[in-house]
Amino acid sequence: MVGLMLATLAANYVPEPQPCSADLIVGSYYFPGHFSPMRWMPFRRCGYPTPVLGFYRDYEPEVLDWHIKWAVEHGISFFAFDWYGGPKGPSEVHNQALDRAFLTARYRSLMKFCLMWCNEGIEERYTEDEMVAFARLLTERYFSQPNYLKIDGDNVLIISVPGHLLASFGAEGTGRVFARMAEVSRAAGCGGLFPVAKQHDNQDALKRAGFRATTGYNYPEAGMSEAERMVGRGPAETMVDGYEEIWRQATRQGNLPYIVPVCPGWDARPWYLDAALVRTNPRAEYFRRMCLNARRHVDPKLRMVIAECWNEFGEGSYIEPTLQTGFGYLDAMRDAFCSENPHHADITPQSLGRPVPTFGWDEIPAASAEELLALGTDMLYNGGFEAPWGWVGYHGEGPWPVDEAHSGNRAMAVGGGRGVKTEWLMPIPDSRKATVQAWVRVPEGASLKVLAALFRGNAWVGRYVTVGEVGYTGGEWRPLEKEVSFEDAEATHFDVE
Repeated sequence: MVGLMLATLAANYVPEPQPCSADLIVGSYYFPGHFSPMRWMPFRRCGYPTPVLGFYRDYEPEVLDWHIKWAVEHGISFFAFDWYGGPKGPSEVHNQALDRAFLTARYRSLMKFCLMWCNEGIEERYTEDEMVAFARLLTERYFSQPNYLKIDGDNVLIISVPGHLLASFGAEGTGRVFARMAEVSRAAGCGGLFPVAKQHDNQDALKRAGFRATTGYNYPEAGMSEAERMVGRGPAETMVDGYEEIWRQATRQGNLPYIVPVCPGWDARPWYLDAALVRTNPRAEYFRRMCLNARRHVDPKLRMVIAECWNEFGEGSYIEPTLQTGFGYLDAMRDAFCSENPHHADITPQSLGRPVPTFGWDEIPAASAEELLALGTDMLYNGGFEAPWGWVGYHGEGPWPVDEAHSGNRAMAVGGGRGVKTEWLMPIPDSRKATVQAWVRVPEGASLKVLAALFRGNAWVGRYVTVGEVGYTGGEWRPLEKEVSFEDAEATHFDVE
């Protein structure tokens, strides 16, 4: 009976992948940004793209097993996960696709992985001791994994903004920091460090700083004329030659090897609507030509190519199968990089009649906070916590069902020293005022502070406005309400924490 049950479970799971071997090392960046219904709101509103898996929960291992299957069956052997956090600690909620899903997926051993440290939003200077502590965290969580991507035995770490390190330590100082970080991972038996700069200019300084290769993420304006840049529209086909010219520039310097990036297109209208840059009329055949051209520029030792991106749906640069594009982009990569390319069949959950962990259509908001502001309605999503989204703990927790909620059946429980916040930023009204209301219950000996964190765009400016502070409420729920004045001229958006 047990054996039959296990066989049934296996038959109902993601089918075992059938990897296709590429003659190069082919990877893809992976954007771990689909952990909440709110993250899918732009695509519901825009109407595209729609993943073949649906509006999936990227923290579910089954979702990553589908991604692993489709990747390895088209010659992709590693994911480079966008990784959020830094020397002061990780962003737990933004890294769930890696930590909770990929690293526990059934088929994880079939793929390598590495990190692209997204340090672009970190403006404060680093210290050497912070970077050494950062190396310990990376070693314990990731470098120690048996499928972490290594080159010459050293751990690949792509750094989004190398300039932040050079600003903190200078070129030679950055090299010294990398050496100390490598000592940490070597001492743990995990190999050294192979830092990769996500830029290809100023290679002399990068080499002195200890970087061992360069690469790119995307070049959305590649091949556009000045007139096309002015209007934000240009054909996707010209990206093919535009990318190749950038590859020539990157490899012409010759100081560092280059991991060649490829990209199928760009259409950021789901995020930025009509103001978005769009490469029009994308085709899988154009991407196939780009991938074939990339072979001429591959470093002879590294022999590496990386696609941007598996699932950057908001930027409109993705290779993951969607209802609009099918498997076209993945098939283009398979054609270009798998020299032995037998006929294959692309299996989907739909073809098996199998559900996938997704967010329901009714869970996904239909309007942005800006649109709600224009309507003059409440900008706060799920203020009553009646859905398991809209709010998140500082460490990734969600609103738990509780019997003693003020209304309905959910509340956010905030333990000592912890906090919760809205998942979505709200625009500051033209009046520079907004009313914040809350019901709170505080136990004896504790206190609760409600804040509005200030942002410029989506970057926190490092400041708060205090909404109110509440002490012991005698076991009862008490209302807290305040009209908040946003006098900080730099702030354009806020959240509630």
